[in-house]
Amino acid sequence: MRFFFRRRNIFLSLLSLCLCSEKQAISSAVVDTVKPEIINSVPHDSTAFTQGFLYRDGKLYESTGIVGQSTIRIVDTNGLVKTRKFLPEVFAEGCAFFKNLLYQITWTEQICIIYNADLAILKTISYGGEGWGLTADSNSLIMSNGSDTLYFRDQNFKITRKLPVTLNGKPLKNLNELEYANGKILANVWFSDFIYEISPMTGAVSKIIDCTELVDIEKPESEDNVLNGIAFLPHENRFFLTGKNWKNMFLVKIPE
Repeated sequence: MRFFFRRRNIFLSLLSLCLCSEKQAISSAVVDTVKPEIINSVPHDSTAFTQGFLYRDGKLYESTGIVGQSTIRIVDTNGLVKTRKFLPEVFAEGCAFFKNLLYQITWTEQICIIYNADLAILKTISYGGEGWGLTADSNSLIMSNGSDTLYFRDQNFKITRKLPVTLNGKPLKNLNELEYANGKILANVWFSDFIYEISPMTGAVSKIIDCTELVDIEKPESEDNVLNGIAFLPHENRFFLTGKNWKNMFLVKIPE
């Protein structure tokens, strides 16, 4: 019996060593940087302080911020605003569809507004802390709050999991607008011209998407008008990318 336990302890020690080595290899691995290929650009409402951005059923849904100017809106893929609902008393942030409902979070008001697909308000849910970005996979809503941690939430907005995000083993802070695409989480980072592809399992950044060419073309009029808006078109495997008060949204292909 003693011999069995000695063998078991040796096995567990070797397993632990392998797992540590694997984690070290992941954290020290070089993260590839790619540049999106611009397919087209279309007009974007330059008064829209873009906080959330997504594509669904041939339309773009956009959440815009600033108290007194916040909206939730439906935009066609040519940039025309089709429907807009004003939310003057909140600073609106990210938005996401989950289980056929549209969720929109707020910055400091700690209120999540839930709509149907036609932007009729169904109810609100309270939560703690700040809200920045929002997306969803098939099982959970995924939210950022400007830190280095993503929060997985259920349909009642209860936290079910926390995911620290790292780049080369170091915390990646200021996570902002989010999009779930091809099994990965894509994140804007506040005041960055790059988008970061994140593993939803480990939180490690697996790819950096260099969007400096888009910023150079856009020439934002203010330093606050940062890259912030990722909408995935799954049938084309393309993305619309835009920013706060940008006059363009760019249809791009992101290299694998």
